[in-house]
Amino acid sequence: MRIALAIALASLASVVSVPAAALTQPNGSAIPSSMGCSGGKPTGLLPVFACVCTQPGVCNIGAPCASATSCDNGQHGTCESTMWHSFNDNTCIPTNESGLDPWTDAAIVPETFHPTCALTYTVESRGTAEFQNAFGWYNAGTQAPDPSDLHVMLDCGAAAGTSAVLDLTQQPAWKGGEVGFFLVTPEDHTASGTCAGGDCCATVARFQGGAGYVYYSQREFNPDGSGANPFIHLLTFDSLIAQQKYYFGWEDTFRTTSSDFTDLVTSVSGVECSGAGVSCQTGQLGVCSFGVTTCAKGSVSCQPVEKPSPETCNGVDDDCNGQVDDGATCPEAGDVCENGKCVAPCGSLEFQCPLQGTQCDPKSGLCVDPKCIGVVCASDQVCAGGQCGTPCTGVVCPHGQSCVGNECLDLCAGITCASGETCAEGVCLPGCGTCGGVSCAAPLACEATSGACSDPSCPGGCPGGSFCSGGQCADACQGATCPAGQTCQGGQCVGPGAAAPDGGLVVPGSGSSGAGAGSGDGGANGDVPPFSPGRAGCACSAGGGGAGGLAMVLGGALAVALAARRRRVCARGAPGRH
Repeated sequence: MRIALAIALASLASVVSVPAAALTQPNGSAIPSSMGCSGGKPTGLLPVFACVCTQPGVCNIGAPCASATSCDNGQHGTCESTMWHSFNDNTCIPTNESGLDPWTDAAIVPETFHPTCALTYTVESRGTAEFQNAFGWYNAGTQAPDPSDLHVMLDCGAAAGTSAVLDLTQQPAWKGGEVGFFLVTPEDHTASGTCAGGDCCATVARFQGGAGYVYYSQREFNPDGSGANPFIHLLTFDSLIAQQKYYFGWEDTFRTTSSDFTDLVTSVSGVECSGAGVSCQTGQLGVCSFGVTTCAKGSVSCQPVEKPSPETCNGVDDDCNGQVDDGATCPEAGDVCENGKCVAPCGSLEFQCPLQGTQCDPKSGLCVDPKCIGVVCASDQVCAGGQCGTPCTGVVCPHGQSCVGNECLDLCAGITCASGETCAEGVCLPGCGTCGGVSCAAPLACEATSGACSDPSCPGGCPGGSFCSGGQCADACQGATCPAGQTCQGGQCVGPGAAAPDGGLVVPGSGSSGAGAGSGDGGANGDVPPFSPGRAGCACSAGGGGAGGLAMVLGGALAVALAARRRRVCARGAPGRH
Protein backbone atom coordinates (compact mmCIF):
# COMPACT_ATOMS: atom_id res chain seq x y z
CA MET A 1 0.00 0.00 0.00
CA ARG A 2 1.50 3.30 -1.04
CA ILE A 3 1.75 5.90 1.71
CA ALA A 4 3.62 8.55 -0.31
CA LEU A 5 1.04 11.22 0.48
CA ALA A 6 3.50 14.00 1.16
CA ILE A 7 5.32 13.34 -2.07
CA ALA A 8 2.11 13.05 -4.05
CA LEU A 9 0.65 16.27 -2.71
CA ALA A 10 3.86 18.22 -3.00
CA SER A 11 4.55 17.23 -6.57
CA LEU A 12 2.69 19.92 -8.49
CA ALA A 13 4.85 19.76 -11.58
CA SER A 14 2.96 17.14 -13.56
CA VAL A 15 1.43 18.65 -16.67
CA VAL A 16 -0.74 16.55 -18.97
CA SER A 17 -2.53 17.61 -22.12
CA VAL A 18 -3.43 14.27 -23.70
CA PRO A 19 -2.98 11.45 -21.17
CA ALA A 20 -1.12 8.37 -22.36
CA ALA A 21 -3.19 5.32 -21.39
CA ALA A 22 -1.36 2.22 -20.23
CA LEU A 23 -4.32 -0.14 -20.79
CA THR A 24 -6.51 -0.98 -23.75
CA GLN A 25 -9.74 -2.85 -24.41
CA PRO A 26 -9.64 -5.92 -26.69
CA ASN A 27 -10.68 -3.65 -29.57
CA GLY A 28 -7.60 -1.49 -29.00
CA SER A 29 -9.29 1.54 -27.44
CA ALA A 30 -7.22 3.20 -24.74
CA ILE A 31 -8.60 3.19 -21.20
CA PRO A 32 -9.53 5.18 -19.31
CA SER A 33 -10.47 7.89 -21.80
CA SER A 34 -9.41 11.52 -21.52
CA MET A 35 -11.43 14.01 -19.53
CA GLY A 36 -14.56 15.52 -21.00
CA CYS A 37 -16.74 18.47 -20.14
CA SER A 38 -20.38 18.63 -19.07
CA GLY A 39 -22.18 21.72 -17.85
CA GLY A 40 -18.93 23.62 -17.66
CA LYS A 41 -17.32 21.04 -15.38
CA PRO A 42 -14.68 18.40 -16.19
CA THR A 43 -15.80 14.78 -16.35
CA GLY A 44 -13.89 11.53 -15.97
CA LEU A 45 -12.03 9.70 -13.24
CA LEU A 46 -9.59 12.49 -12.43
CA PRO A 47 -12.32 14.93 -11.29
CA VAL A 48 -13.83 12.11 -9.24
CA PHE A 49 -10.54 11.47 -7.43
CA ALA A 50 -10.01 15.22 -6.96
CA CYS A 51 -13.22 15.20 -4.91
CA VAL A 52 -12.34 12.16 -2.80
CA CYS A 53 -10.92 13.98 0.21
CA THR A 54 -10.50 13.56 3.93
CA GLN A 55 -12.82 16.55 4.47
CA PRO A 56 -16.46 16.30 3.32
CA GLY A 57 -17.53 18.66 0.57
CA VAL A 58 -13.99 19.54 -0.53
CA CYS A 59 -12.62 19.20 -4.07
CA ASN A 60 -9.06 19.88 -5.20
CA ILE A 61 -10.07 21.45 -8.50
CA GLY A 62 -8.60 24.88 -9.15
CA ALA A 63 -10.70 27.63 -10.69
CA PRO A 64 -9.78 28.98 -14.16
CA CYS A 65 -7.41 31.93 -14.00
CA ALA A 66 -7.74 35.27 -15.79
CA SER A 67 -4.02 35.99 -15.68
CA ALA A 68 -0.73 34.15 -15.28
CA THR A 69 -0.48 35.34 -11.67
CA SER A 70 -4.01 34.52 -10.54
CA CYS A 71 -4.16 30.75 -11.11
CA ASP A 72 -5.67 28.65 -8.30
CA ASN A 73 -3.32 25.76 -7.50
CA GLY A 74 -6.25 23.54 -6.52
CA GLN A 75 -4.92 22.82 -3.03
CA HIS A 76 -8.13 23.01 -1.01
CA GLY A 77 -7.70 19.92 1.16
CA THR A 78 -6.19 16.45 1.40
CA CYS A 79 -7.55 14.63 -1.65
CA GLU A 80 -6.54 11.72 -3.84
CA SER A 81 -5.82 14.01 -6.81
CA THR A 82 -5.42 17.71 -7.57
CA MET A 83 -6.30 19.53 -10.80
CA TRP A 84 -5.46 23.13 -11.69
CA HIS A 85 -5.43 25.45 -14.68
CA SER A 86 -2.66 27.22 -16.46
CA PHE A 87 -3.25 30.65 -17.96
CA ASN A 88 -5.07 30.40 -21.31
CA ASP A 89 -6.30 26.86 -20.50
CA ASN A 90 -9.62 25.51 -21.66
CA THR A 91 -11.87 26.97 -18.95
CA CYS A 92 -13.50 23.56 -18.36
CA ILE A 93 -10.58 21.12 -18.46
CA PRO A 94 -7.39 21.88 -16.46
CA THR A 95 -4.09 20.78 -17.96
CA ASN A 96 -2.26 20.20 -14.67
CA GLU A 97 -2.69 17.32 -12.24
CA SER A 98 -0.96 15.56 -9.36
CA GLY A 99 -1.67 12.69 -6.99
CA LEU A 100 -3.62 9.61 -8.03
CA ASP A 101 -3.40 9.45 -11.82
CA PRO A 102 -6.19 7.55 -13.65
CA TRP A 103 -3.93 6.90 -16.64
CA THR A 104 -0.73 5.74 -14.99
CA ASP A 105 -2.15 4.26 -11.79
CA ALA A 106 -5.03 2.29 -13.32
CA ALA A 107 -4.69 -1.49 -13.00
CA ILE A 108 -6.75 -4.59 -13.75
CA VAL A 109 -5.07 -6.44 -10.88
CA PRO A 110 -5.41 -7.44 -8.12
CA GLU A 111 -8.59 -9.33 -8.87
CA THR A 112 -9.09 -10.73 -5.37
CA PHE A 113 -8.51 -9.28 -1.91
CA HIS A 114 -8.25 -10.40 1.70
CA PRO A 115 -10.06 -8.51 4.45
CA THR A 116 -8.01 -7.18 7.34
CA CYS A 117 -10.91 -5.82 9.42
CA ALA A 118 -14.49 -4.63 8.99
CA LEU A 119 -14.93 -3.40 5.41
CA THR A 120 -16.33 0.02 4.58
CA TYR A 121 -18.02 0.25 1.17
CA THR A 122 -18.63 3.74 -0.26
CA VAL A 123 -20.21 5.17 -3.41
CA GLU A 124 -17.74 7.81 -4.60
CA SER A 125 -19.57 8.74 -7.82
CA ARG A 126 -22.29 7.57 -10.17
CA GLY A 127 -21.18 9.89 -12.95
CA THR A 128 -23.87 10.42 -15.55
CA ALA A 129 -24.79 6.73 -15.89
CA GLU A 130 -28.40 5.85 -16.75
CA PHE A 131 -28.09 2.44 -15.10
CA GLN A 132 -28.63 2.37 -11.36
CA ASN A 133 -26.06 -0.34 -10.66
CA ALA A 134 -25.44 -2.20 -7.41
CA PHE A 135 -22.10 -3.26 -5.91
CA GLY A 136 -21.08 -6.00 -3.49
CA TRP A 137 -18.77 -8.86 -2.58
CA TYR A 138 -18.49 -12.62 -3.11
CA ASN A 139 -16.21 -15.45 -2.00
CA ALA A 140 -13.41 -15.64 -4.55
CA GLY A 141 -12.80 -19.00 -6.18
CA THR A 142 -11.90 -20.76 -9.39
CA GLN A 143 -15.44 -20.56 -10.80
CA ALA A 144 -17.95 -17.74 -11.14
CA PRO A 145 -19.91 -17.46 -7.90
CA ASP A 146 -23.44 -18.72 -7.65
CA PRO A 147 -25.97 -15.85 -7.51
CA SER A 148 -26.69 -16.85 -3.91
CA ASP A 149 -23.08 -15.82 -3.12
CA LEU A 150 -23.52 -12.28 -4.52
CA HIS A 151 -23.89 -10.03 -1.49
CA VAL A 152 -24.97 -6.47 -2.32
CA MET A 153 -23.57 -3.75 -0.06
CA LEU A 154 -24.44 -0.64 -2.11
CA ASP A 155 -27.81 -1.03 -3.78
CA CYS A 156 -29.24 0.79 -6.79
CA GLY A 157 -30.51 3.64 -4.62
CA ALA A 158 -27.22 4.36 -2.84
CA ALA A 159 -26.25 7.91 -3.77
CA ALA A 160 -22.72 9.33 -3.90
CA GLY A 161 -21.34 9.53 -0.37
CA THR A 162 -23.34 6.56 0.91
CA SER A 163 -21.30 4.09 2.97
CA ALA A 164 -21.97 0.65 4.45
CA VAL A 165 -19.83 -1.26 6.95
CA LEU A 166 -19.62 -5.04 7.17
CA ASP A 167 -17.49 -7.23 9.42
CA LEU A 168 -17.02 -10.39 7.39
CA THR A 169 -15.81 -12.31 10.42
CA GLN A 170 -19.36 -12.07 11.74
CA GLN A 171 -20.95 -13.23 8.47
CA PRO A 172 -21.76 -16.93 8.06
CA ALA A 173 -21.64 -16.40 4.27
CA TRP A 174 -17.92 -15.61 4.34
CA LYS A 175 -15.83 -18.73 3.80
CA GLY A 176 -12.77 -17.23 5.45
CA GLY A 177 -10.64 -16.71 2.34
CA GLU A 178 -10.15 -14.14 -0.39
CA VAL A 179 -13.07 -12.04 -1.61
CA GLY A 180 -13.93 -10.52 -4.96
CA PHE A 181 -16.21 -7.61 -5.86
CA PHE A 182 -18.97 -7.38 -8.45
CA LEU A 183 -21.22 -4.95 -10.29
CA VAL A 184 -24.78 -5.93 -11.20
CA THR A 185 -26.55 -3.93 -13.95
CA PRO A 186 -30.13 -3.71 -15.26
CA GLU A 187 -29.19 -3.82 -18.97
CA ASP A 188 -31.63 -5.39 -21.43
CA HIS A 189 -30.13 -8.44 -23.14
CA THR A 190 -31.82 -7.63 -26.44
CA ALA A 191 -31.42 -3.84 -26.56
CA SER A 192 -27.89 -2.77 -25.67
CA GLY A 193 -27.59 0.24 -23.42
CA THR A 194 -31.23 0.23 -22.29
CA CYS A 195 -32.84 -0.75 -19.00
CA ALA A 196 -34.67 -4.08 -19.09
CA GLY A 197 -38.42 -3.51 -18.92
CA GLY A 198 -37.78 0.21 -18.43
CA ASP A 199 -36.62 -0.45 -14.86
CA CYS A 200 -33.09 0.90 -14.32
CA CYS A 201 -32.67 -0.41 -10.75
CA ALA A 202 -30.29 -3.38 -10.71
CA THR A 203 -30.76 -6.25 -8.25
CA VAL A 204 -29.39 -9.77 -7.96
CA ALA A 205 -32.96 -11.10 -8.03
CA ARG A 206 -33.60 -9.41 -11.39
CA PHE A 207 -30.32 -10.81 -12.70
CA GLN A 208 -31.43 -14.29 -11.67
CA GLY A 209 -34.61 -13.65 -13.64
CA GLY A 210 -32.68 -12.81 -16.80
CA ALA A 211 -32.46 -9.01 -16.58
CA GLY A 212 -29.06 -7.39 -16.49
CA TYR A 213 -25.51 -8.65 -16.22
CA VAL A 214 -22.95 -9.22 -13.49
CA TYR A 215 -19.31 -8.17 -13.93
CA TYR A 216 -16.64 -9.47 -11.57
CA SER A 217 -13.26 -8.32 -10.28
CA GLN A 218 -12.13 -11.76 -11.53
CA ARG A 219 -12.38 -10.76 -15.18
CA GLU A 220 -12.40 -14.31 -16.53
CA PHE A 221 -15.96 -14.73 -15.22
CA ASN A 222 -17.40 -11.80 -17.17
CA PRO A 223 -20.22 -12.68 -19.59
CA ASP A 224 -18.67 -10.86 -22.55
CA GLY A 225 -15.31 -12.59 -22.20
CA SER A 226 -13.36 -13.52 -25.27
CA GLY A 227 -10.72 -16.16 -24.71
CA ALA A 228 -7.63 -14.88 -22.95
CA ASN A 229 -8.47 -11.20 -23.54
CA PRO A 230 -11.99 -10.45 -22.24
CA PHE A 231 -13.49 -6.97 -22.06
CA ILE A 232 -12.31 -4.84 -19.16
CA HIS A 233 -15.17 -3.63 -16.96
CA LEU A 234 -13.14 -2.70 -13.89
CA LEU A 235 -10.11 -0.54 -13.16
CA THR A 236 -8.65 -0.64 -9.64
CA PHE A 237 -6.68 2.09 -7.89
CA ASP A 238 -4.65 1.91 -4.70
CA SER A 239 -5.38 4.87 -2.43
CA LEU A 240 -2.62 7.41 -1.83
CA ILE A 241 -4.17 8.94 1.29
CA ALA A 242 -5.45 5.90 3.19
CA GLN A 243 -4.07 2.49 4.04
CA GLN A 244 -5.87 -0.68 2.95
CA LYS A 245 -8.22 1.16 0.63
CA TYR A 246 -8.96 0.56 -3.04
CA TYR A 247 -11.10 2.38 -5.59
CA PHE A 248 -13.12 0.54 -8.25
CA GLY A 249 -14.10 2.30 -11.48
CA TRP A 250 -16.69 0.36 -13.51
CA GLU A 251 -17.96 0.25 -17.09
CA ASP A 252 -21.47 -1.17 -17.13
CA THR A 253 -22.51 -2.01 -20.71
CA PHE A 254 -22.18 -5.43 -22.34
CA ARG A 255 -19.25 -5.48 -24.79
CA THR A 256 -18.66 -1.90 -23.80
CA THR A 257 -17.62 0.80 -26.25
CA SER A 258 -17.39 3.42 -23.51
CA SER A 259 -14.15 3.86 -21.60
CA ASP A 260 -14.41 6.56 -18.94
CA PHE A 261 -15.04 4.00 -16.13
CA THR A 262 -17.24 6.41 -14.19
CA ASP A 263 -20.55 4.53 -14.48
CA LEU A 264 -20.04 3.63 -10.82
CA VAL A 265 -16.98 4.49 -8.76
CA THR A 266 -16.81 2.77 -5.37
CA SER A 267 -14.21 2.32 -2.68
CA VAL A 268 -13.59 -0.42 -0.16
CA SER A 269 -11.38 0.09 2.90
CA GLY A 270 -10.17 -2.66 5.20
CA VAL A 271 -8.74 -4.85 2.44
CA GLU A 272 -5.33 -5.72 1.09
CA CYS A 273 -4.51 -7.29 -2.25
CA SER A 274 -3.84 -11.00 -2.26
CA GLY A 275 -0.27 -11.69 -1.16
CA ALA A 276 0.24 -8.35 0.59
CA GLY A 277 0.83 -7.95 4.32
CA VAL A 278 2.84 -11.16 4.65
CA SER A 279 6.09 -11.28 6.62
CA CYS A 280 9.09 -11.88 4.38
CA GLN A 281 12.89 -11.76 4.31
CA THR A 282 14.47 -8.90 2.36
CA GLY A 283 17.92 -10.45 2.03
CA GLN A 284 19.44 -7.55 3.97
CA LEU A 285 21.14 -7.79 7.35
CA GLY A 286 20.03 -7.15 10.92
CA VAL A 287 16.75 -5.38 11.51
CA CYS A 288 16.64 -4.57 7.80
CA SER A 289 16.19 -8.28 7.06
CA PHE A 290 12.60 -8.35 8.27
CA GLY A 291 10.04 -7.16 5.72
CA VAL A 292 6.41 -7.19 4.79
CA THR A 293 5.03 -7.76 1.31
CA THR A 294 3.43 -4.74 -0.30
CA CYS A 295 1.31 -4.51 -3.40
CA ALA A 296 1.48 -2.00 -6.27
CA LYS A 297 -0.80 -2.62 -9.27
CA GLY A 298 -1.05 -6.25 -8.28
CA SER A 299 2.71 -6.82 -8.12
CA VAL A 300 3.86 -8.01 -4.70
CA SER A 301 7.34 -7.21 -3.39
CA CYS A 302 9.14 -7.54 -0.05
CA GLN A 303 9.89 -4.18 1.54
CA PRO A 304 11.90 -3.71 4.77
CA VAL A 305 9.93 -2.22 7.63
CA GLU A 306 13.02 -0.84 9.37
CA LYS A 307 15.84 1.38 8.14
CA PRO A 308 19.39 1.35 9.53
CA SER A 309 19.80 3.38 12.73
CA PRO A 310 22.69 4.06 15.15
CA GLU A 311 23.73 0.99 17.16
CA THR A 312 22.50 0.77 20.75
CA CYS A 313 23.04 -1.90 23.40
CA ASN A 314 19.91 -3.94 22.76
CA GLY A 315 21.01 -7.25 21.24
CA VAL A 316 19.95 -6.06 17.80
CA ASP A 317 21.90 -5.21 14.67
CA ASP A 318 20.42 -1.72 14.40
CA ASP A 319 22.75 -0.42 11.68
CA CYS A 320 22.23 -3.50 9.47
CA ASN A 321 25.94 -4.22 9.02
CA GLY A 322 25.78 -7.83 10.20
CA GLN A 323 27.23 -7.16 13.67
CA VAL A 324 25.23 -6.92 16.87
CA ASP A 325 25.84 -4.10 19.36
CA ASP A 326 29.14 -3.22 17.64
CA GLY A 327 30.37 0.05 19.10
CA ALA A 328 27.40 0.29 21.45
CA THR A 329 28.14 2.13 24.67
CA CYS A 330 26.31 2.20 28.00
CA PRO A 331 24.93 5.33 29.66
CA GLU A 332 26.58 4.57 33.03
CA ALA A 333 30.35 4.64 33.22
CA GLY A 334 31.93 1.24 33.77
CA ASP A 335 28.96 -0.83 32.58
CA VAL A 336 29.49 -3.32 29.77
CA CYS A 337 27.15 -4.33 26.99
CA GLU A 338 26.33 -8.02 27.26
CA ASN A 339 23.54 -9.93 25.59
CA GLY A 340 21.88 -6.69 24.61
CA LYS A 341 21.89 -5.25 28.13
CA CYS A 342 24.09 -2.81 29.98
CA VAL A 343 25.29 -4.60 33.11
CA ALA A 344 27.83 -3.93 35.83
CA PRO A 345 31.12 -5.73 35.20
CA CYS A 346 31.69 -8.91 37.16
CA GLY A 347 34.39 -9.38 39.78
CA SER A 348 33.18 -6.91 42.39
CA LEU A 349 31.58 -7.65 45.75
CA GLU A 350 28.33 -6.30 44.28
CA PHE A 351 28.34 -8.64 41.32
CA GLN A 352 29.97 -12.05 41.37
CA CYS A 353 29.43 -14.77 38.79
CA PRO A 354 26.26 -16.48 40.05
CA LEU A 355 26.41 -19.77 38.16
CA GLN A 356 28.71 -22.67 38.82
CA GLY A 357 31.24 -23.34 36.11
CA THR A 358 31.77 -19.72 35.09
CA GLN A 359 34.50 -17.28 36.01
CA CYS A 360 34.92 -13.56 35.62
CA ASP A 361 36.98 -12.39 32.65
CA PRO A 362 38.58 -9.20 33.98
CA LYS A 363 39.26 -7.94 30.45
CA SER A 364 35.64 -8.02 29.32
CA GLY A 365 33.91 -7.87 32.70
CA LEU A 366 31.75 -10.87 31.72
CA CYS A 367 31.17 -14.28 33.30
CA VAL A 368 32.42 -16.90 30.86
CA ASP A 369 33.59 -20.48 30.47
CA PRO A 370 36.99 -20.56 32.20
CA LYS A 371 38.59 -21.66 28.92
CA CYS A 372 37.32 -18.44 27.30
CA ILE A 373 39.01 -16.03 29.73
CA GLY A 374 41.16 -13.67 27.69
CA VAL A 375 39.78 -14.97 24.39
CA VAL A 376 38.48 -12.16 22.19
CA CYS A 377 36.27 -13.22 19.32
CA ALA A 378 35.09 -11.27 16.31
CA SER A 379 31.79 -9.48 16.84
CA ASP A 380 29.92 -12.09 14.82
CA GLN A 381 31.35 -15.03 16.80
CA VAL A 382 31.17 -16.51 20.31
CA CYS A 383 33.68 -18.41 22.42
CA ALA A 384 32.94 -21.96 23.56
CA GLY A 385 35.54 -24.24 25.11
CA GLY A 386 38.24 -21.69 24.34
CA GLN A 387 37.43 -21.59 20.62
CA CYS A 388 35.71 -18.84 18.62
CA GLY A 389 32.97 -19.97 16.31
CA THR A 390 29.79 -18.94 14.58
CA PRO A 391 26.85 -19.05 16.99
CA CYS A 392 23.73 -21.11 16.29
CA THR A 393 25.45 -23.30 13.70
CA GLY A 394 23.38 -26.47 13.41
CA VAL A 395 20.94 -25.28 16.07
CA VAL A 396 17.22 -25.86 15.51
CA CYS A 397 15.29 -24.37 18.40
CA PRO A 398 12.12 -25.81 19.91
CA HIS A 399 8.86 -24.68 18.36
CA GLY A 400 8.14 -20.98 18.94
CA GLN A 401 11.74 -20.08 19.85
CA SER A 402 14.61 -18.45 17.99
CA CYS A 403 18.36 -18.93 18.27
CA VAL A 404 20.21 -15.79 19.30
CA GLY A 405 23.86 -15.88 20.35
CA ASN A 406 23.83 -19.68 20.79
CA GLU A 407 20.72 -19.53 22.96
CA CYS A 408 17.17 -20.62 22.16
CA LEU A 409 14.79 -17.92 23.35
CA ASP A 410 11.12 -17.08 23.22
CA LEU A 411 11.54 -13.51 22.02
CA CYS A 412 8.15 -12.54 23.43
CA ALA A 413 8.92 -13.71 26.98
CA GLY A 414 9.11 -10.70 29.25
CA ILE A 415 7.25 -8.38 26.87
CA THR A 416 3.89 -6.91 27.85
CA CYS A 417 1.93 -5.42 24.96
CA ALA A 418 -0.79 -2.80 25.19
CA SER A 419 -4.45 -3.72 24.93
CA GLY A 420 -5.33 -4.79 21.41
CA GLU A 421 -1.73 -5.69 20.57
CA THR A 422 0.03 -9.02 20.34
CA CYS A 423 3.69 -9.98 20.42
CA ALA A 424 5.40 -11.49 17.38
CA GLU A 425 9.18 -12.04 17.25
CA GLY A 426 9.65 -9.67 20.17
CA VAL A 427 7.58 -6.88 18.66
CA CYS A 428 4.20 -5.54 19.78
CA LEU A 429 1.87 -5.32 16.78
CA PRO A 430 -1.84 -4.60 16.38
CA GLY A 431 -3.67 -7.87 17.03
CA CYS A 432 -5.59 -9.80 14.42
CA GLY A 433 -8.85 -8.45 15.82
CA THR A 434 -7.93 -4.83 15.05
CA CYS A 435 -8.12 -2.98 11.75
CA GLY A 436 -4.79 -3.10 9.98
CA GLY A 437 -3.44 -5.58 12.48
CA VAL A 438 -1.97 -9.04 12.27
CA SER A 439 -3.92 -11.39 10.06
CA CYS A 440 -3.45 -15.11 10.17
CA ALA A 441 -2.03 -17.51 7.62
CA ALA A 442 -3.81 -20.82 7.21
CA PRO A 443 -4.20 -23.04 9.12
CA LEU A 444 -4.04 -20.46 11.90
CA ALA A 445 -7.08 -18.42 12.92
CA CYS A 446 -7.57 -15.26 14.93
CA GLU A 447 -8.04 -15.69 18.66
CA ALA A 448 -10.37 -12.79 19.36
CA THR A 449 -9.59 -12.37 23.06
CA SER A 450 -5.79 -12.23 22.73
CA GLY A 451 -5.49 -10.89 19.18
CA ALA A 452 -2.97 -13.65 18.43
CA CYS A 453 -3.00 -16.26 15.68
CA SER A 454 -3.45 -19.82 16.87
CA ASP A 455 -4.35 -23.24 15.53
CA PRO A 456 -8.09 -23.68 16.16
CA SER A 457 -7.98 -27.44 15.70
CA CYS A 458 -7.19 -28.03 19.40
CA PRO A 459 -10.17 -26.40 21.16
CA GLY A 460 -8.93 -27.39 24.62
CA GLY A 461 -5.46 -25.99 24.03
CA CYS A 462 -2.20 -27.85 24.62
CA PRO A 463 -0.12 -28.28 27.78
CA GLY A 464 3.20 -26.55 28.32
CA GLY A 465 6.02 -27.80 26.17
CA SER A 466 3.70 -28.65 23.28
CA PHE A 467 1.80 -26.90 20.51
CA CYS A 468 -1.25 -27.58 18.37
CA SER A 469 -0.68 -28.99 14.90
CA GLY A 470 -3.50 -30.40 12.79
CA GLY A 471 -5.71 -31.19 15.75
CA GLN A 472 -2.96 -32.89 17.74
CA CYS A 473 -0.72 -31.58 20.51
CA ALA A 474 2.86 -32.00 19.30
CA ASP A 475 5.99 -31.96 21.45
CA ALA A 476 7.74 -28.59 21.03
CA CYS A 477 11.06 -30.45 21.19
CA GLN A 478 10.21 -32.50 18.12
CA GLY A 479 12.98 -31.97 15.56
CA ALA A 480 14.90 -29.59 17.83
CA THR A 481 18.69 -29.56 17.99
CA CYS A 482 19.80 -27.56 21.01
CA PRO A 483 23.12 -25.72 21.33
CA ALA A 484 26.10 -27.88 22.35
CA GLY A 485 25.80 -29.38 25.81
CA GLN A 486 22.06 -28.76 26.08
CA THR A 487 19.09 -31.06 25.72
CA CYS A 488 15.47 -30.28 24.90
CA GLN A 489 13.04 -30.99 27.74
CA GLY A 490 9.51 -29.68 28.12
CA GLY A 491 9.89 -27.41 25.11
CA GLN A 492 13.10 -25.81 26.47
CA CYS A 493 16.78 -26.26 25.77
CA VAL A 494 18.26 -26.96 29.20
CA GLY A 495 21.77 -27.57 30.46
CA PRO A 496 24.98 -25.55 30.76
CA GLY A 497 24.65 -22.12 29.20
CA ALA A 498 20.91 -22.34 28.67
CA ALA A 499 18.51 -19.47 29.27
CA ALA A 500 16.12 -19.93 32.15
CA PRO A 501 12.56 -20.76 31.04
CA ASP A 502 11.34 -17.38 32.29
CA GLY A 503 13.92 -15.53 30.22
CA GLY A 504 16.17 -15.04 33.26
CA LEU A 505 19.65 -16.33 34.05
CA VAL A 506 21.93 -16.96 31.12
CA VAL A 507 25.50 -18.19 31.12
CA PRO A 508 27.08 -16.91 27.92
CA GLY A 509 29.77 -19.02 26.33
CA SER A 510 31.46 -15.96 24.90
CA GLY A 511 34.43 -13.79 25.59
CA SER A 512 33.15 -11.01 23.33
CA SER A 513 30.52 -8.46 24.15
CA GLY A 514 28.51 -8.87 20.96
CA ALA A 515 27.50 -11.98 19.08
CA GLY A 516 25.50 -12.46 15.96
CA ALA A 517 23.14 -15.33 15.35
CA GLY A 518 23.64 -18.02 12.81
CA SER A 519 21.29 -20.30 10.96
CA GLY A 520 19.02 -21.16 13.85
CA ASP A 521 15.24 -21.46 13.85
CA GLY A 522 14.61 -17.75 13.99
CA GLY A 523 17.70 -16.62 12.08
CA ALA A 524 17.40 -14.37 9.06
CA ASN A 525 20.01 -15.23 6.43
CA GLY A 526 22.54 -15.93 9.17
CA ASP A 527 21.70 -12.84 11.21
CA VAL A 528 20.00 -12.07 14.48
CA PRO A 529 16.26 -12.65 14.19
CA PRO A 530 14.52 -9.37 13.34
CA PHE A 531 13.71 -7.15 16.29
CA SER A 532 15.11 -9.51 18.91
CA PRO A 533 14.59 -7.89 22.31
CA GLY A 534 18.06 -8.99 23.38
CA ARG A 535 19.61 -12.22 24.56
CA ALA A 536 17.80 -12.78 27.87
CA GLY A 537 20.21 -10.93 30.11
CA CYS A 538 17.81 -10.40 33.00
CA ALA A 539 14.92 -11.94 34.86
CA CYS A 540 12.27 -9.26 34.62
CA SER A 541 9.68 -11.24 32.72
CA ALA A 542 6.37 -9.43 32.66
CA GLY A 543 3.81 -11.60 30.98
CA GLY A 544 4.84 -12.36 27.43
CA GLY A 545 2.75 -12.47 24.32
CA GLY A 546 2.20 -15.52 22.21
CA ALA A 547 4.98 -17.36 20.43
CA GLY A 548 5.03 -18.52 16.86
CA GLY A 549 5.67 -15.17 15.15
CA LEU A 550 7.08 -16.87 12.06
CA ALA A 551 3.62 -18.21 11.27
CA MET A 552 1.99 -14.80 11.36
CA VAL A 553 1.00 -12.60 8.46
CA LEU A 554 1.44 -8.93 9.16
CA GLY A 555 -1.08 -6.31 8.07
CA GLY A 556 -0.62 -3.05 6.09
CA ALA A 557 -0.26 -0.84 9.18
CA LEU A 558 2.89 -2.72 10.24
CA ALA A 559 5.32 0.13 9.53
CA VAL A 560 3.41 2.40 11.91
CA ALA A 561 3.25 -0.25 14.63
CA LEU A 562 6.95 -1.02 14.42
CA ALA A 563 7.86 2.63 14.89
CA ALA A 564 6.79 2.20 18.53
CA ARG A 565 8.13 -1.31 19.05
CA ARG A 566 8.77 -2.28 22.66
CA ARG A 567 11.74 -4.30 23.85
CA ARG A 568 12.40 -5.94 27.19
CA VAL A 569 13.69 -3.42 29.72
CA CYS A 570 15.43 -4.52 32.92
CA ALA A 571 15.88 -2.39 36.00
CA ARG A 572 19.47 -1.78 37.01
CA GLY A 573 20.39 -4.22 39.78
CA ALA A 574 17.42 -6.54 39.09
CA PRO A 575 17.81 -10.11 40.38
CA GLY A 576 19.21 -12.55 37.89
CA ARG A 577 21.75 -10.29 36.24
CA HIS A 578 25.04 -11.96 35.49
